[in-house]
Amino acid sequence: MRKAIYTVIGATMIAAMTSCTIESSDNGDLDGFWHMEQVDTLATGGTQDLSDSLMFWCIDTKLIGVRGSGRSHNLGYYLRFTQTSDSVTVHSPHRNGWHQDQVDGGDTPLDDAKEIAPYGINNLREPFYKDRLTGSRMVLRSKTLRLHFRKF
Repeated sequence: MRKAIYTVIGATMIAAMTSCTIESSDNGDLDGFWHMEQVDTLATGGTQDLSDSLMFWCIDTKLIGVRGSGRSHNLGYYLRFTQTSDSVTVHSPHRNGWHQDQVDGGDTPLDDAKEIAPYGINNLREPFYKDRLTGSRMVLRSKTLRLHFRKF
């Protein structure tokens, strides 16, 4: 009986692996679930402690998902990104619409960056310099902000 179960599981896995393309990521330490813990305003030297908030960036392959807690952050957003050894540029933000069969067509592109500003993203296309990126900590700096993250 156990051998039959393993055979079915093995056949299912082989079918799944051959029926779709598996995409791997070469993002290194950038990939992961990041908790935004602090935002610094570069012009004024001000700092906002977010360590008790639930503001997250989830980075995987070609997308960044951002989501927070509270009524205004329920759905979250997706952004595409490109990276080099010392920078990350986010672009093409979309509101997460959950299902494509909805009347509004599912994910919808943003035409105003105000919706994603709580996540430290103030432009529809925004470059960040990697001040620090390790397996557990990330600090990104834009022209106006420095974002501090801890990896979960």
